[in-house]
Amino acid sequence: MPRKEEFVSDARRYTRAIWDNLAMLEALQREAVALDYINTLGTQGGLDSTDVLAVVSTTANALRGLLNSGHATNMAKLL
Repeated sequence: MPRKEEFVSDARRYTRAIWDNLAMLEALQREAVALDYINTLGTQGGLDSTDVLAVVSTTANALRGLLNSGHATNMAKLL
């Protein structure tokens, strides 16, 4: 496969991975709220619950905000 075609295939694959993984982080947000992980998760795998929940909640929300600012349209073209 010529590099230009491979480049587009890579861009599509990595865009899909971001899209799908953000959806999975958002599912974890719903689970964390439903099961009150902010108060019950404790330390897991050497990470404090605040470290894990910062990514699951705050970082995921920031990424969603970025997509909602217009980048989702750009990404959707590659999906």
